[in-house]
Amino acid sequence: MTLIAILILMFALFALSRVFLRYKDKQINIFSFAFWIIIWGGIILFSLKPRLSENISKFLGIDKGTDALFFLAIVILFYIVFRLYIKLDKLDKDVTNLTINISKYIHLIEKSN
Repeated sequence: MTLIAILILMFALFALSRVFLRYKDKQINIFSFAFWIIIWGGIILFSLKPRLSENISKFLGIDKGTDALFFLAIVILFYIVFRLYIKLDKLDKDVTNLTINISKYIHLIEKSN
């Protein structure tokens, strides 16, 4: 096992422990928990069995196993960015609505005085 594989394995195990703790503390839901278990579990699997990435890359028609993993990682990152964008947009709308409601409430209080 190479040094980089050992470092990746150690980091993935650490990250996996954080996922379990966040789920235990109810800071993430079951879907996020499952998503991150799959991601970090896959990273652990590929660090322990690097030949597996070569088999997957051949199936996908990509020359190198590491290239296939990078393409997969980019797709997953785009998905995560998309989800964050949707949540940020919702948060922006919620803050706008909250600001409008506070303004109306303050206006009613001033009007009654």
